[in-house]
Amino acid sequence: MNAMIVELFKVLSAIHPLSKNFKRALERELLPLSLPKHHMLLAVPDISRYAYFLSSGFAMAFAFVHGKKVTEAFWMPGQILVASSSFFEQVPSAEYIQLMDKSELLCISYDSVQKLFSLYPEATHLYRIIMNRQYGQSRMRVQDFRRLSAQERLEKLISIIPDIEQTIPQESIASYLGITPQSLSRLKRKKGAS
Repeated sequence: MNAMIVELFKVLSAIHPLSKNFKRALERELLPLSLPKHHMLLAVPDISRYAYFLSSGFAMAFAFVHGKKVTEAFWMPGQILVASSSFFEQVPSAEYIQLMDKSELLCISYDSVQKLFSLYPEATHLYRIIMNRQYGQSRMRVQDFRRLSAQERLEKLISIIPDIEQTIPQESIASYLGITPQSLSRLKRKKGAS
């Protein structure tokens, strides 16, 4: 069995137990991919046809708001990468998803996911839990903007993704934090001085 599939099964099993039949069916639907740095997984206004498991590499979601690039999310190895609304509702995406590093992924199509939903109740259960977690992360990000200072948001981001500055441009990190690149530089200088 492919090492990436073993890794995905470990992640999914931590969410909900997987039957042998479901594992076999899921494995048949997965396609391994090796993609270069800066590869665009999804562009506006395309409809997301695939969900991914990021085995290695790094990905970022962004949108253009009033002509300005706004960073919306990051994915690290071991995470499920999906443009939820576009993929599950099959509507045009409002965001771009780009690989920020050379990446190894597993890919599954929308049709395959629907087939698994119809055959295996555990697929639907996994979907609900994964979507609830994504919703919870989105809510936490909104709360962080209300409750934490820019310095605290930066520290939290670095605690979650320690090597983010080696992978993501400063302007994308600043955008994610809701500050200007100049403010980010000041916060980093201040942090370095303390």
